[in-house]
Amino acid sequence: MTPFEKKFLERLRVKSLIKKNEKVLLAFSGGADSMALLSLLKKVQPFLNLQLAAAHCNFGLRGEESDADETFCQMQCDALEIPIFTIHFDTKHFAQQHKMSIEEAARHLRYNFFYKLAEIERCSKIATAHHANDNAETILFNLFRGSSLLGLKGIRVKHEKLVRPLLGFKRAELIEYLESQQLPYRLDLTNLSDAYDRNFIRLKVIPLIEERFKHKLLPNLLRLSENGTELDVFLNAHFEKLTSQNGLNPFEQQLHVPSLQMLSKFEQKEIFKRALACFSIDPNANRLSRLCDLLETQAGRKVILSKDLEVIWKGKWLYFLNG
Repeated sequence: MTPFEKKFLERLRVKSLIKKNEKVLLAFSGGADSMALLSLLKKVQPFLNLQLAAAHCNFGLRGEESDADETFCQMQCDALEIPIFTIHFDTKHFAQQHKMSIEEAARHLRYNFFYKLAEIERCSKIATAHHANDNAETILFNLFRGSSLLGLKGIRVKHEKLVRPLLGFKRAELIEYLESQQLPYRLDLTNLSDAYDRNFIRLKVIPLIEERFKHKLLPNLLRLSENGTELDVFLNAHFEKLTSQNGLNPFEQQLHVPSLQMLSKFEQKEIFKRALACFSIDPNANRLSRLCDLLETQAGRKVILSKDLEVIWKGKWLYFLNG
């Protein structure tokens, strides 16, 4: 094994990402990141006695290039004797039908496919090739669009079956590894355009900050992400206990006003977030502030949050009424 492969294996063990005798499903696009992960998992396979499988999504967004990606992925997996499962999506139609952006639609489609396939193939882990640069990009993107504090936790290194074994590595390290092993990969030319916000952050913002503050941005944002994840775990446990109390269960479509008024503003907003999630309503800052302000008025007042949902204060209760 090369030093980089040993470092990868050590990270799997230290972070408890993938354990011995597990079956792992790799999200494989054919790009540099997933190609590096495919090779690394194959190299550590005998040390952990892993079963490997790959999943490839053809989103049909780049015509012949998308088909060429699929062919490439099939060839690479065949050469390594790793079974690969492919699926075709009409992503544009799905996005229009569900009023999503192309990026949101592709994300929904691929993760839905990964989880269903993992269930069918009895895979205990789903591995994606997100790395430190992706994490930095996500945190900055969330910051620029006005995310809450918890939105700055970035990409989780693991969540349920999902693991990101490369999150502690920079993309430059992955490219260096691919070149040292003379491994091919596919290039998506749409990633080279800064017309999209995420691409602009990746191509313009991050390199500029890295040039000024060398070797500081990515590790510091990774540390922020890890701290944010730890805080998220703590808060979820806290709110699970809090919402188990009578009158504070957000799934009952009514909340006890005196109990809410005893909480901090942060706790009020987090409970309101969970209540709005029951109605698939975006818990943006404006809506949360209006609900908190309602608690400072009096019974009989109400807040109209959308054409389908209003919250009215009657007696000692806030009622969430779905129109």
